[in-house]
Amino acid sequence: MSDLSHQKQQLEEIEAKLKTLSEKDQREALFAEEANIQFQNNIKAFKKYFPEIAEKFSYHNPSEKFNLFLNSNSTPNIIDYDTNFPMYGDEPRKQAENQIEQMFSNPILGRVDHSGVEFVKSDTNFKHVDLMRSIGKVYNKAKDNLEPNYKVNEFVPSAIIFGVGLGYHLSSMFDKFTAAYITIFEPNEDYFFASLFTFDWSGFISQVDKSGSFLYISVGLSESEMSEALYNRSSQIGAFSVSSAVFFQHYPSKAVNRLISEFKGNYHQHFMGWGFFDDALMSISHTVKNVETSFSLLNHKKSIEQPYPDFPIFIIANGPSLDNDIEVIKQYRQDAIIVSCNSATTSLLNYGVIPDFHVALERTKSTEDFLTAFIPEEIRKQINLLVLNVMYPNVLNLFGWCGVALKGKEAGTSLFNLAEYNDNGAIHEILPFSNPLVGNTALSFFGSLKFNNIYLFGADNGYKDPDYHHSKNSYYYSGDGKPAHEPLKMGGKHVVKGNLGGQVLTDNFMYVGKVQMERFIDFNKRPESYIYNCSDGCYIEGSLPLASRDIILQKANVTKSEVINAVKERSFSKVDNKIKINEHLNFDIFDEMCATLASILNDEALDRSEALDQLLKSLRYLFSFKTSLKYSHLFLLLEGEALYVTSVMISLLYNFGDDKEIIPYYQEAKELWKDFILEAPNQYRARWNVLSDYSFDYSKPSV
Repeated sequence: MSDLSHQKQQLEEIEAKLKTLSEKDQREALFAEEANIQFQNNIKAFKKYFPEIAEKFSYHNPSEKFNLFLNSNSTPNIIDYDTNFPMYGDEPRKQAENQIEQMFSNPILGRVDHSGVEFVKSDTNFKHVDLMRSIGKVYNKAKDNLEPNYKVNEFVPSAIIFGVGLGYHLSSMFDKFTAAYITIFEPNEDYFFASLFTFDWSGFISQVDKSGSFLYISVGLSESEMSEALYNRSSQIGAFSVSSAVFFQHYPSKAVNRLISEFKGNYHQHFMGWGFFDDALMSISHTVKNVETSFSLLNHKKSIEQPYPDFPIFIIANGPSLDNDIEVIKQYRQDAIIVSCNSATTSLLNYGVIPDFHVALERTKSTEDFLTAFIPEEIRKQINLLVLNVMYPNVLNLFGWCGVALKGKEAGTSLFNLAEYNDNGAIHEILPFSNPLVGNTALSFFGSLKFNNIYLFGADNGYKDPDYHHSKNSYYYSGDGKPAHEPLKMGGKHVVKGNLGGQVLTDNFMYVGKVQMERFIDFNKRPESYIYNCSDGCYIEGSLPLASRDIILQKANVTKSEVINAVKERSFSKVDNKIKINEHLNFDIFDEMCATLASILNDEALDRSEALDQLLKSLRYLFSFKTSLKYSHLFLLLEGEALYVTSVMISLLYNFGDDKEIIPYYQEAKELWKDFILEAPNQYRARWNVLSDYSFDYSKPSV
């Protein structure tokens, strides 16, 4: 080739490159212009619907890794922070459409199996148990007669989307189906920021708004924060907002993978601990009776002044690891306040240790039966008692002194708050995160009392050996170490990280106890406060693992009795028994509430979508009373029952058959629920002042 020809070829190549660069510059300039308009429209929409997001991302400064660029076909793309490769291929929209097709062909569903509900033991005479068994029978009938349903239906209760990316999937996500509750998580703030330039959020939000769905968007949260946000949301607006969920993961991510795994593994949390109608009636009757006795009530949290905050507190639950630590507890019993969690007292007494405080939680008469059967009166009179306002009234007089705190989300507590606000213009705060286990109650009491050095023993929240579930020196075991009473086991099993190494076996109920401890520790966090977990059980986030042999306590310049007296005299005060709590029962309003609730369920549903819509309307009506100080106790009378029932009914609707086949079963279950609702006002009028009669014969071993 001649030099002239070679130069000409080089010139043509340069011109071609310049042309390409020029076209690229033009495409990028056009994109920048359109993207900035899109950004402004999106920020305007977020200002209307999600103002905190608009405020945060109006001036977001992305990291140095941020690289939003155009493919050769002018479609936006972004570099994935985890892989340093583009998140999408050359055709992102087609890629997203294929993802959605894959979701429909092989969906990831969050479902709960309620087949065991029919066989729940009914030895308590609770109306709740009878209702659940009846509805559980309908559930199993549908399960036996219909094929399982693994499809994404046209209208589903919940859709949970992990990852926004550039928003390509959201454009057509809800073209074929919609969800009553839509939750979108994007852990990477920069990705979400990029989507404000590439995706029409304004149109998407408008589409969701028109469909009547509820939309929740969380950006930049860690896995644990996202899981907690979902839990808090389901607690606030009802677990039906996350039930029968469709999961969708947009892009590969270790963080998102962990979150989905954690959420699916802990899905049971959303469907436990609600209480039920009989429980709520006891809450009112026991609170009313306890007010008449003028009990000592924990002061407003802000007014608690702890003169001896650094004095050690030993909280002792009855987990199997207690037996390993008892010698250390005995060694320091004069240098720390010994707080015993219900059955742990039987262990401590057998070891020759009389606790300073006994903490009890279970509200039925069986608590009185247990205490009088296993703790002699002369011993009880040497011990102080801590309970919640819903406790069986006779229990308050069994010990030398009794302090009471208010339990949250209780009909009795709301009724008491209403009465005291009406009479005194102020209300007492609740004891936070005080259930489901008595260890939660004890930790919440002494954490709220502002003690800085709390040690946990036997707070295993599980066990390493299934045959060794409590201290072998407690009433659960006979003298030869063989089981005499079997513990209550609730829900599926989980293997979790051990506090002092290894792994621990736990069940749904105990796992929630562990999580509630973690929530309290986070809620009550103070720089000077430490929770030392000496238990060889579940690891508790926020606590410091500490083998008991490594405990070193300094001699305090105050006696234990002085600290105990200060707790009783400074942190508790007699409640005014002249509070007119009976005047706020509002029977007539409850009559109207139940009648309206039942009427919403009257119409016959023709398909699955109509049935779900009917259930959600009834629940939203009920939840409209939640924030009313005047009527929140009426809401709490039915809330737990409604959540248990509708949890089963939503699972019934979506777990079996097609849109039409399932309806006769839904109708049958709905009639049972309606009958219960219509009878509830009669039960309220008849039982508002009737104390628990549920007892247990502790003299008979159960093995």
